[in-house]
Amino acid sequence: MIGKWLYRIGIAVLCGVILFSGYKLISDKMDKDRAAREYEELARMAGAATTETSPEPVSQPSPSPQAAPTQAPKAQDESQEPTPEPEPAQYPILDLDLAALKEKNPDFRGWLYFPAVDISYPVVQGSDNDYYLNHTFEGTESHSGCIILDCGASPDWSDRNTFVFGHNMKDGSMFGRMKKLLSDSSVLKTYPYFYIYTDQYVYTYEVFAFYNVDAYSDRYMTFTTDGTYDTYVEWAKEDSEYESTADFTDRGNIVSLSTCHGSVGGSTRLLLHGVQCRAEVYPPILPEEDKTK
Repeated sequence: MIGKWLYRIGIAVLCGVILFSGYKLISDKMDKDRAAREYEELARMAGAATTETSPEPVSQPSPSPQAAPTQAPKAQDESQEPTPEPEPAQYPILDLDLAALKEKNPDFRGWLYFPAVDISYPVVQGSDNDYYLNHTFEGTESHSGCIILDCGASPDWSDRNTFVFGHNMKDGSMFGRMKKLLSDSSVLKTYPYFYIYTDQYVYTYEVFAFYNVDAYSDRYMTFTTDGTYDTYVEWAKEDSEYESTADFTDRGNIVSLSTCHGSVGGSTRLLLHGVQCRAEVYPPILPEEDKTK
C-alpha cells in the first residue's frame, strides 16, 4: 500500500517537473521574441534596420581623429574661389532618428553598429549596471536586457577606456554573435571597425584585440595616463586571439565590448577592444548635388 502511494507521489512530482520545465521553455521563448520585436521596431523607428544585407568593405580611415566641417558650403559669387566640397563620410550611413530615441528613453547614449558580427542596437546608461541587465530599452522586464554603457563612464564617450556590456544570448541577439570571432576572426580582415553614432559625432573604432578573461580581472580598468594606456594596450595585444595592425600613434580612446562566455553563471567574459581612429560630424554633410536627389 505504501509503495503504491510513493509511486503515485513520484509520478505526480515527475509530471510537475515536466510541466514546469515546459512552462519555463515557453516563457523564455516568449520573452526573447518580445524583446526581439521591440528592438526590431526600435531599429525601424530609428532608421537603423540595415543589417540584413552585408555591408560594403569599409576603406581605411585616417588614423587621426578629426571632425568634418560643421556647416554645409554656402553659395559663392563668381569673384570668389569655390568652396571645396565636404569629404564623404567614411562610416556606414544610417538615417538614425537619435532625437526620437532620446525622447523615448533619456538614458540613451548612442547607437552601436558592428557590421562584422551584425550587431546594431541602442546603448543606454543607467545609474547602476543592474537595471538594464534585465530590462529592455523601453523598460520591459526581459532576460535580453540592453546594451549598457558602464554607469561610471563619461556619457559623451570621452574616457580613455569605456566599457560596454551586453548579454551573450543563445539566439545570437545582443552580443551573442561576438563569440563567433573566437572560431573565425577572418571577417575582421575585411570589416575591422565598429561605430558609435551620437547626436553630434560618429566615432569609428578599429578592433585590435579580443580574448577571454575573468569577470574580476584587472582588464576592467580605466586609466588617465599615457604610460598606463601603453601598458594596457600591450597586455591586450599579447593575450589577443586576433592580430591587428591598428595605429596607436595618437593613443586614441578605447571602447571595450564585454559579454559572458562559457557556462551559465560562470565568471568567464569575452572582452573585445577597439581604438578610436576617426570622429566625424553626424549627420553627414552632403555635397550639393546629393541634396537635390
